[in-house]
Amino acid sequence: MLSHRENDLLYLLNILEYSGKIWKYTENIISAEEFYEFNDQLNLNASLTLLANIGEDVGKISQELKQEYQDIEWQSIKNFRNKIVHNYAGIDIDIVFEIITKDLRILKPKIEKIISKKLEEKIFNIDEWNSAKESEFYKYVDFASVYSNSDASVKNIVNLSFFVMGVR
Repeated sequence: MLSHRENDLLYLLNILEYSGKIWKYTENIISAEEFYEFNDQLNLNASLTLLANIGEDVGKISQELKQEYQDIEWQSIKNFRNKIVHNYAGIDIDIVFEIITKDLRILKPKIEKIISKKLEEKIFNIDEWNSAKESEFYKYVDFASVYSNSDASVKNIVNLSFFVMGVR
């Protein structure tokens, strides 16, 4: 899909879904070392693939939306995707674990707030939203929380490890 504003809702929902899956794959894991060794690296590899998918979807989000929400380092998230895909062996597992345990949790309410605001402004299609809510694909999106975020959570500037990985 091309990056058009009408597709942004699905890309943002995908980011929430992939984040939820990553947290499912890492629940009860308390360190980067444990994450690396757990389940013969199956969960690590799945999580890296989902992090790459997040970066891929970020690359498809419209420039208009990215310009409006410059507090999210969109390009750095996409750069991290490129790091995963093109330099897999050079990935620092400690940074990956920090992204999963901290940065995605910062990003999630920001994405939810964007969706909420754009639904209220009727920029995003409500029928598409309702269809996504009924879809079997979005098992890890907490649709109810999209409307329960405070404005303050979106206004904070994000300083994520994604960005450290993306520029190395």
